[in-house]
Parts: sequence; structure tokens; C-alpha cells
Amino acid sequence: MKRSILPVNKMILADVTLLIVAVIWGGGFIAAKEALTTMTPFAILSTRFLLSAGLLFCFFRHRICQSGRLELKFGLIIGIIQFIAFLFQLEGLKTTTVEKQSFLVTAYVIFVPFLSWLATRKAIRIRDLICAFLALCGLALLCLHSETLTPAAGDMLSVAFAVCFAIQIVYVGNFVKNTDIAGMTFFQLLTTGLMSLPFLDISALYHIEEIAAWGIAYLVILNTAFAFLAQNIAQQYTSDAHASLIISLESVFGFFLAVWFYHNPITLQELIGCVFMLAALVLSNCNRSAG
Repeated sequence: MKRSILPVNKMILADVTLLIVAVIWGGGFIAAKEALTTMTPFAILSTRFLLSAGLLFCFFRHRICQSGRLELKFGLIIGIIQFIAFLFQLEGLKTTTVEKQSFLVTAYVIFVPFLSWLATRKAIRIRDLICAFLALCGLALLCLHSETLTPAAGDMLSVAFAVCFAIQIVYVGNFVKNTDIAGMTFFQLLTTGLMSLPFLDISALYHIEEIAAWGIAYLVILNTAFAFLAQNIAQQYTSDAHASLIISLESVFGFFLAVWFYHNPITLQELIGCVFMLAALVLSNCNRSAG
């Protein structure tokens, strides 16, 4: 496996980097929710990703200008997946809470091992199946309302984001090789931003409130420009399944930050669902490096 042939210090640094990404993305749920108060999803996507691409260009313009066909190809593919994923996330966030979505989107932990199997034909471990079952139980408790046993639209859109993000993780982990990460990430962000432009209502940008502006600033600088670059670099030194498990801790950080920020009450059913999701994450990560 990729982790076993790499120096331990690089693996540890990669894990720490991905943990920092998880913390930042945990706060990103709140930033996105606040941005949605006065901005449409397409306005958020276009400003977030175009400004982030511009920020990367300021710091890495020489490397970006020297990018070749591989950087452009991988950046375009990942950018398209990312556009679809974040459109699902933002539309879902309109009708679900930050606390619920922070756990729902981590369903990518369920999908990554199976998608990785489709891509590499590596055997799926029994532990992965158990974790998938636990996570599915958690998803059911979070999504299904006790009165109707039907999921809300926002919850299902959040799970759709998880599927797309799982595809992105597996693609980066298995196919993105021998590329300049700064150049590839630039084209990735630029593609997502440009795909949002045709649907953008310019007039919506004239009435942005201060809290929404702070949300966009967080999403641009930390959640996107820094975090996506850091994720793409760190995934060169760890497996895609291991990376997805560390990143999925964003659910824990997002949940507690949202409870603190919004003071929203949660039901016992939702709390049990969170426990199931967290149990799946912990069990999946136990002795992962030895697997």
C-alpha cells in the first residue's frame, strides 16, 4: 500500500495537514450558511472559486503558467465534479441545519471504499462493510423523520454531495499522478467558478450583508484556496480511504461549532444518529495504517 512505502514523517505530516483541513471545513458549514442569507448558491460558487483561483495565481503564477496538459486535464475533471458537489451542498443547506449537514456529508466515508474498489479492484475489508452499515444507520436516524419516515430534500441533497465528494477523493487518490499540484488546483478552482458564471444574477452581488461577506471571505481564503491545495498535496502521501476518514472529522468540528454558534437544540434521534456516524468513523480509523 502507498502508506507503507513512504517515510513515516511524511505520512504524519500528511495526516496533520488533513486534520487542519477538517477543522477549517467544519467551520465552513457555518460560513456557507451565513453567505446564503443574502446570496444565491451560484453567486457563492462563482465568487468563492474565482476569487480563490485568483488568490492561488498571485502566489503560484510562475508554476501555473508552466502547467501542461496533465494539470489542465485533471483540474477540469475535478472542477466539474466539484461544481456538481457544492451545488448539491448549498441547495441542501437551504433546508437543513448546519449540525445535520455536517454529519450527512461525511457519508463519503461509506462510498469511498466501494468506489475505490471499482477503480482499483482492491478487496473491500469486512471492517469497511461494518462501518458502512453503522454509517447507514446514522444516516437513517438523521434523515428520516419519525412521523413520516421520509427524508427532507435538504438531507438528500447533502448525501448527494457526499457521493460526488467520494468520487473526487478516489479520483485524486488513484489517478492524479506526476502533476504540479498548484497548477492542477488552480484549474480545478477556476473550472468550478467559470461553470457557475452563466447562472449568476449579477444584481444579487449588490446587496451582500456584512455577515455574508465575512462568510465568503472565510470560504475563499481558508475553506478553498488553502484547504483544497493542502488536501491535494497531502493526498500524495496517504491512501484515499485514510484521507477520507481524517477529512470526515469535519463533521465533529462542524457539529460542535454549529451548536455553539447557533444554539440550536437537537433531538434525541439526531443525537443517536450522530453517535452512529462517529462510531463508523472511529472504527474505520482504528489500526488503519496496519491494514
